[in-house]
Amino acid sequence: MRCALEDLADRRPVWAALASMFVDADVSLTRTARVAALAGSKYTLAELNQILTEEVYPVCWQTLQSDTGVGTEFDPVWLEAQILGQRPSPAEFANLIGLARLAVPRSREWRETAASLAGQPGRTGQAVL
Repeated sequence: MRCALEDLADRRPVWAALASMFVDADVSLTRTARVAALAGSKYTLAELNQILTEEVYPVCWQTLQSDTGVGTEFDPVWLEAQILGQRPSPAEFANLIGLARLAVPRSREWRETAASLAGQPGRTGQAVL
């Protein structure tokens, strides 16, 4: 998989779709749109899981802990800047990735999204995790 900077046009809609699982709303209501956006991408389920774990989760996870949260969607310019921008220290980033590797597989919404995505034409048999 190409690095995010070399793949921006393809990454942007994927980032937005995956980030939609971190808003302060009933995210199951946006699952159909999320699955459609992800199904339209060039990425395999395994690659989508990697993008979620290594790019989106480290930026968006704190909104789930916040009292204010993010209403219905992340600002795409902000999201891209955060994903591509300054990373925390290597140790802190490694901790976030470790946390993501524990949390993402347990996320009910990701499991439901991935199961719906796996049922899309041309996506059968792809492992999620």
